[in-house]
Amino acid sequence: MTYDEFMDKIESLNEDTDAVDIYSSEDFQCDQTGGFPTMLCVNWDKGKAWLQLNDFLKTDDMDVSESEQRCVDFGIRDCNDVEDFNNILKSLGEDAVSSAYLPEDTDFDEGQGMKL
Repeated sequence: MTYDEFMDKIESLNEDTDAVDIYSSEDFQCDQTGGFPTMLCVNWDKGKAWLQLNDFLKTDDMDVSESEQRCVDFGIRDCNDVEDFNNILKSLGEDAVSSAYLPEDTDFDEGQGMKL
């Protein structure tokens, strides 16, 4: 699958979801994306998570195609709760955990976003 096809899948997944129900973690570095700052995103309504590069750090002259393909290779994962989210972070390494770990008592109320 190409990166454009992957992004089309993400867009389709999120098309009927309010933006407040899509959570993006703090960025972190991991081997999965070759060290490029990455966020773990999750659509809580659909129970799906994926990696996304931090677009704010891209420049026009920067080739991030390899890191983008690594996001594609990681795929769209099942993520139904905070425990699943944290387990995905653990699989991505220490920086992911230290930067983006959510406390187990974090609650995501529909229409209200994240509550601690």
